[in-house]
Amino acid sequence: MPILRKPIDFETTFGTYHVNELIGEGGAGRVYGGTGIDGSPIAVKLLAKERASTENRRRFKNELSFLLRNKHRNIVAVIDHGLLHNSGFGGPFYVMRRYKSSLRDLIKDGIAPDLILPFFLQILDGVEAAHLLGVVHRDLKPENILYEAETKTLAIADFGIASFTETLLATPVETAVGKRLANFAYAAPEQRSTGKDVSTAADIYALGLMLNEMFTGDIPHGNNYSLIGKVAKQWGFLDAIVEKMLQQSPADRYASMAEVKGAIGRYQAEAISLQRISEIDGTVIKVGEIDEPLALTPPKLIDFDWNRGQLTLILDRPVTDNWVQALYRMANYGSIAGKSPESFVFRGNKAMVQAEDYQVQTMINNFKNWLPTATQTLRRQLEQKAQKQESEMREHLRRERESEEQRLRVFSQIKI
Repeated sequence: MPILRKPIDFETTFGTYHVNELIGEGGAGRVYGGTGIDGSPIAVKLLAKERASTENRRRFKNELSFLLRNKHRNIVAVIDHGLLHNSGFGGPFYVMRRYKSSLRDLIKDGIAPDLILPFFLQILDGVEAAHLLGVVHRDLKPENILYEAETKTLAIADFGIASFTETLLATPVETAVGKRLANFAYAAPEQRSTGKDVSTAADIYALGLMLNEMFTGDIPHGNNYSLIGKVAKQWGFLDAIVEKMLQQSPADRYASMAEVKGAIGRYQAEAISLQRISEIDGTVIKVGEIDEPLALTPPKLIDFDWNRGQLTLILDRPVTDNWVQALYRMANYGSIAGKSPESFVFRGNKAMVQAEDYQVQTMINNFKNWLPTATQTLRRQLEQKAQKQESEMREHLRRERESEEQRLRVFSQIKI
């Protein structure tokens, strides 16, 4: 930003604002940057003395009057205002918080697709708030939408050429016949001709251009323009909304910001349902795979110990609780000297049971026969569990698809 050769002090009833740089310059004034009374960054918009025609004064007064009444977070707020007296230049001014960047900067840097719609809805909220107060901006463009990175907040600025209803007019002002006020890159067709009514539909047109530009980086011109669906497939449903916002006739566009937001909500809901149906149709349900080694290969008895009536059988690897429970629940088994599987206590790779010395060999022989039976039992249990889970998943997906199809039918049948 150009640094001023000599800082300027803007004094009001409540304090002095020091500015030392020129942020921007327009047809009727300048915007300076500096520090506020509390040392915080501020911006000062000044209606330049040499440009202070009667019409420009009225427009500046209308803009200031509107911003003083505004309380919406997505419209810039006036902190203070006053009149600068300077021998070289002067005029009315107002002070607002300083924003470090704008939507133009975001577009240049590239906005992540997932962030665009939340940002755009903020813009819609701000413009809608103005429309509900009877204010049509008429010069919406990325440069006039300021951005605060810390809070990820966008705010509409520069209502200098806005049209106001009588209830908000600080002083009446008319646009001279043939005088073009809007930035042509974002001007609606009716703003390019004389004698045409410029309503809220003009702001809707400009917002349609910006929505497409936020995704594609290009401002749509004519019918042959970059589509959102080509660069961000997930958000392709917005192309139909942009198309309606860019209709040549104002009557063919959405009638209000509420309609635009409603259409986004409906189209997004439909897109989400279609996407979910596609995901459901593409879901591969794996037939239950057994990944428990003990259900595939039984453990082996590799050693034993007997001491004071306790027989300890040693396996080649530790067994799991699932395998032990399968052993306990075997349907058919031969008992060992009246000992059932539940008589054995397992710890890691060891199985312990009370036994007399003459029972040891018989117990070892029969225990070895139990091992493959327990493994087969565990495998059947795991297979049945996997089959049940597969069946439940298929039923869940069937019901979810049915629900999404029903939702789509509702959206396609209801007209608002």
